[in-house]
Amino acid sequence: MDTILFDLDDTLIVEWKSAEESFIETISQTDYPVDADEFIKTIRETARELWYEMPTIDFCRKIQISSWEGLWADFSGDDEHFKKLHELSAEYRFETWNQTLSKFSINSPEIAHKLSLEFIRIRNTKHILFPETRDTLDKLKGVFKLGLITNGAPDLQWKKIDGGDLREYFDCIMISGEHGYAKPDQRLFEDALKGLKSEKSRTIMVGDSIIKDIKGARDFGLKTIWINRNKNESSGITPDYEISDLSEIPVILKNLADTR
Repeated sequence: MDTILFDLDDTLIVEWKSAEESFIETISQTDYPVDADEFIKTIRETARELWYEMPTIDFCRKIQISSWEGLWADFSGDDEHFKKLHELSAEYRFETWNQTLSKFSINSPEIAHKLSLEFIRIRNTKHILFPETRDTLDKLKGVFKLGLITNGAPDLQWKKIDGGDLREYFDCIMISGEHGYAKPDQRLFEDALKGLKSEKSRTIMVGDSIIKDIKGARDFGLKTIWINRNKNESSGITPDYEISDLSEIPVILKNLADTR
């Protein structure tokens, strides 16, 4: 093996925890006594309901942009789909916060507008890496060709990549929104290997999603490492390796080299 492809969200960077902390910090700026867990559950449900009512939902599902990501994305770019999302995003964010707050008997459009903007500011400051992410990448950089394949809106994924100071580690970065298709579509894996000038037989994929990362990579003909921190079921899909911590990767790769 001389090439490693990594997923980003919840593989290298703690995506949902970053969002949770941002919601908690945002709502704590009000004087209203709101249970944090209940609030997060409610705003997530509200965001999802409104997201799926938007005329852009087919594109968002194709590119894999989540409803809570829509609460802080810029959706910048010349693509007509992103232009439409940009036009709709302010109203979407406001309505998500306004409807969520009303479910807690906070009926104030002014507060909803303020918090929708404050959430964007706070979320842009939180790019939490897993504790072992940087040390693992430090050990692999320069020894292997490293690629990053991530689904989502380009402006959002670049914010996460640069916010976590991850850009320097990768020889090729593929973001679904820049290509028009997302994992598990095999074209994204193929594009990454072309960018890295690598071969399938010498490449391994690391990711947390058993469908998008593991099945997608296996269907393309790559070896796979499933990072399964939460002990999820594999849904009948068998990765080549299963780990709970990224620090296990160098050992796997050494064993692979020793058995050649």
